Amino acid sequence: MDCCGHEGPGGGDAKFEIHKVADGVWAAVAAPAYKVNCNTAIIENDDGLMVVDTHSKPSAAKVIVERLRQMSSKPVRYVVNTHFHWDHWHGNEVYPQAYPNAEIVTNDITREAMVKKGLKRIQDHVRQMPAEITKLEADVAAARGEARTKLENDLRLARAYLAEVKALKPALPTIQFERTMKLYRRDREIHLLHLGRAHTEGDVFVYLPKEKVVITGDAMIGWTPYMGDGYPEDWAGTLDRLAALDFTHLIMGHGEPAGRDWLKVFRGYVGDMVEGVRREVAAGATLDEVKQRVPAALAGTYEKPFSKYGDYRPWRTGILANIERTYAMVS
Repeated sequence: MDCCGHEGPGGGDAKFEIHKVADGVWAAVAAPAYKVNCNTAIIENDDGLMVVDTHSKPSAAKVIVERLRQMSSKPVRYVVNTHFHWDHWHGNEVYPQAYPNAEIVTNDITREAMVKKGLKRIQDHVRQMPAEITKLEADVAAARGEARTKLENDLRLARAYLAEVKALKPALPTIQFERTMKLYRRDREIHLLHLGRAHTEGDVFVYLPKEKVVITGDAMIGWTPYMGDGYPEDWAGTLDRLAALDFTHLIMGHGEPAGRDWLKVFRGYVGDMVEGVRREVAAGATLDEVKQRVPAALAGTYEKPFSKYGDYRPWRTGILANIERTYAMVS
């Protein structure tokens, strides 16, 4: 199985393309969705499966479980969460339901963030979604043609998401580690690594040294990174430690699988954006001035590679948010 599309019944927004990355290693790449789903990595071992990240809702995780049962009769033994953001762990509950002996694994920093921040954000979604639905209803009433059709679909998905998040039974990790955890299987070696702060304080990388594959979570993605919970000044250094590993394939939190060339581009963007903000702050620039000057300086190098997905997650919007986060931390 090299690549195939897969989605669950009912025409929801959990749609994936399954790519073979190495022997026994696949990336389930999530299609753009109204409520974003992360990618999932699937690792088949001699005694069972490991799944990395579980999407924004249980219905999306169930799509992957359905696909796993078509791929293999082996059980899921481990689920790894790369960080605490909702679109990477709200499907956790599905795995112990489907595979009673499945363990959920992350590092101590990420588990603590799930407890202290992640659980609160579930309730934030429950509170915020009714207003989002009300706005969509008004937008549908005012729209015509194709725009109305799209908004009607978004409204249907928003209502379905609210029902799911209200019913969520958050499944926290059952195993936590500190900096490194290694699993040795008969046919495979798996390293779970914390290389430093980047997208969050506790990003987990999954490294397969024999297959030369790294699973990055959102410490690397296929479009402009979200830095709202991130550490821009630390991020490039963390990616430098990633670069020291011997690998050829990246399975990222969002976007298509990539290689070391994308690490060079992604690390360059993070480092150049931070340095650009620092220079402007040192010269006494205001935030508004920085938001004008830094994108203009970086656009020639980074706008095209970070616009592979067209209007989805546009670079110009993303870099302004990144500048705001960085400016607040360096000024």
